[in-house]
Amino acid sequence: MMMNQEQWQAVAKYVEGLGHTLDLTIEPKRLSGGVANFNYVVTLNGKKAVLRRPPDGPLPPGANDVAREYRVLSSLKEQYPPAPVGLVFCDDESVIGVPFCISEFREGICIGRNLPESLNDRPHIGDSLSQLVVESLAKLHKVDLQATGLESLGNADAFLERQISGWYKRGSRVLDEQQLEKLSTIRDWLQDNLPEKRLGTLVHNDFKLDNMLVDEETLTANGVVDWDMCTVGDPFYELAILLAYWGEANDKPAYEFQCRMPKEADGWWPRDKVIEEYFKLTGFAKQDLDFYWWLTQYRNIVVYAQLKALFARTGEFPAALTQEECELMPERVDLLLETITAAVDSKAFA
Repeated sequence: MMMNQEQWQAVAKYVEGLGHTLDLTIEPKRLSGGVANFNYVVTLNGKKAVLRRPPDGPLPPGANDVAREYRVLSSLKEQYPPAPVGLVFCDDESVIGVPFCISEFREGICIGRNLPESLNDRPHIGDSLSQLVVESLAKLHKVDLQATGLESLGNADAFLERQISGWYKRGSRVLDEQQLEKLSTIRDWLQDNLPEKRLGTLVHNDFKLDNMLVDEETLTANGVVDWDMCTVGDPFYELAILLAYWGEANDKPAYEFQCRMPKEADGWWPRDKVIEEYFKLTGFAKQDLDFYWWLTQYRNIVVYAQLKALFARTGEFPAALTQEECELMPERVDLLLETITAAVDSKAFA
């Protein structure tokens, strides 16, 4: 999705009306990544900034929500410094055809499934990165909602019930009858085992290492990006989603393929250490996470089925996945379904 010169001129005119200057003598540059939204480095008021916009065409409800993202990023400056500051929001679709927002540019490297070569020889790099991710998540979940003014961003009441019903509804669009029957078995278990005590905090909703911008020298978090799904919800659900992406040695095949972080890195933490450190840093009362783990796997069955359907329909696949991974997705969906269906009555975590 490359923006044309006419669109960039329209953006420049719009931001000028708000007292900003977009310097188009420095050509905007498309950033890699950004499967759902498109990101461009621009020069605003003499500094690098990031323009973020959804693709053209009608958007699914709640998806590609740059209005939500701008609201979050213009509210978190004091409470959560890794969030880039929101600078401009445009909901006038006559400007370029879709809404867009502009936020601060933050330097840093994104780290996905494999360590960048530049970090391969750093001693205890896995330990350092593990600590960084868990600390960054704990700090987010300790943000004072009232101080940000974001209390109305979501409703923590019945958050988990909405996750159960919402993912089943999405699953009904991409799973066949037999698969859906297995999903309903997991759904019923989840509905029967909802936790009584719950917290409501700010949750990013896709918190993992590749949504962080890490300073290569100091291994600190220069930024946390992709806030368009941020809401108020249950922090332990977000922790469980992070644990599903986390990966550790000797994972079952159904969990191994979900790993999106460099689990082979020297000193990479096992999941039980992540959990221990998270509860220590947040001060939250220690919680049994079985329910949240199964809810996350239930969600991920549908997520991978959606990716399978997208790949089958369009041949497109997210930047975080390879074509081979997408071609393997049908059998991986079945593997995950089988594994979780068989395990929901088990008390063994993961």
